[in-house]
Amino acid sequence: MKKKYETDLWILGVVKQPFLKFIKKPDKKNIIWIYPESTFQFNADPFGIWKNNKLYLFFEFLDYREKKGRIDCIVFDKNLEKIFSQNVLSESSHLSYPFLIEDQNKIYMIPESSKSGKTYIYESQDFPSKWNKLKEVLPNTPMIDTSVIKNRGKWRIFYSLPGKNKRALRELHVAYSNSLLGEWKLHEKNPVSNSIELSRPGGKPFVFDNLVHLPVQDSRKTYGGQINIIKILELTPKNFKSIKVKTIKPSLHNEFSHGLHTISGCKDLTLIDCKKQDFSSSRKWIDWQRRLGKIIPFIRKMKS
Repeated sequence: MKKKYETDLWILGVVKQPFLKFIKKPDKKNIIWIYPESTFQFNADPFGIWKNNKLYLFFEFLDYREKKGRIDCIVFDKNLEKIFSQNVLSESSHLSYPFLIEDQNKIYMIPESSKSGKTYIYESQDFPSKWNKLKEVLPNTPMIDTSVIKNRGKWRIFYSLPGKNKRALRELHVAYSNSLLGEWKLHEKNPVSNSIELSRPGGKPFVFDNLVHLPVQDSRKTYGGQINIIKILELTPKNFKSIKVKTIKPSLHNEFSHGLHTISGCKDLTLIDCKKQDFSSSRKWIDWQRRLGKIIPFIRKMKS
């Protein structure tokens, strides 16, 4: 019974520490924690952009009363004082992991929308609140946690795919292109990794010592339990080789210490999320309320 009502609750953290320093030795004393406004809600998957001396922090917001993620944004001034927050993207299906890309003075977003069976790239039309859906990244492909980097003139995209036997947690896939908006080609050896600790993307890729590094989720003990950093030693259309170089444990918050599954650099800041697991039976009543909310309109429609 206890396991049935296990609920993952996530919060965001803005770390006043550059990304490379953070992964070397996290500074727990310099974190601004961002909590949801109500119970059984969470904020997760943070990605950010500085624009006009303001930090725009994008993330997944989910309320278990609806159980459908959307993309929200919190805007901070240069002193990291909150200015306002708003919903910036909602669709008919679940959205999460709003990966942001700046290219040729334009801002793009690839949110996860795997529940819809498709993955789209959006372009900002009126930043940060209006986004135009441009095209599918890969036709009819429900990509999970897409993470993009341009290195040595080539674009690479890392992602997972849904499926049985925890496929989304244990497979890493790669595609490559000459252009962000061009045609993406699949790596010949997909999945290039098949490990529940070294596969599913968990944040913004980066280059260090001329090699691409990728944060990945380690879900051996629990979903999004901790972050591993893999260094990609070889990345060609035909070959892929990587090694684990660092582990970041979820010990940054006293209460939310059961998981850490997204980290991303944003100039002199590092953005993270942390999880706690709630085992209260209150989740049962929230689930019933959500189901009734769907059933009652259907019954009324049948009677009319």
